[in-house]
Amino acid sequence: MLTALCVAGLTALLGLPKEDEYRSPVGNCYALTPARKSVGLVPVDCSADNSTYKVALTVDSPDWSLDPGTCPDGRYRARRDGLGETECLMLDLREGECLNRVTSRTGTRSDLVKSRCNDHSESKVAKVVTGPRESCGPGETPTFYSQPATTICMVKP
Repeated sequence: MLTALCVAGLTALLGLPKEDEYRSPVGNCYALTPARKSVGLVPVDCSADNSTYKVALTVDSPDWSLDPGTCPDGRYRARRDGLGETECLMLDLREGECLNRVTSRTGTRSDLVKSRCNDHSESKVAKVVTGPRESCGPGETPTFYSQPATTICMVKP
């Protein structure tokens, strides 16, 4: 009983954020930055040139796994919010944009980041189609997301 009163008093005193303040609403975007041991996600405006991922949806995750298998069908990147939910992130790309690889400072992790197209670009977006799964053309590699239904066709620049 005393513990419960102490926790309630500290919560009121410190004004801890409400659960909803931690959640990143569907549609919010992230840029990638190299961190020491991993590649970090930093919130950005979706219109920013470096916006690489956007929150497609959130799903309940009772365990502490970052397994993207908790997300629906598609190549989502999973991000744990700390409140029992996993954000399912999809690439935030438009036709003509390119991706390059960014690596953590220790070189142990890497991910793709939106960047200017150049000779070193890893891939370039040929087309983005919203709606039912779409086939990509010859030489294009598809990336599909089921929610919202989106197909991104990539080519080697």
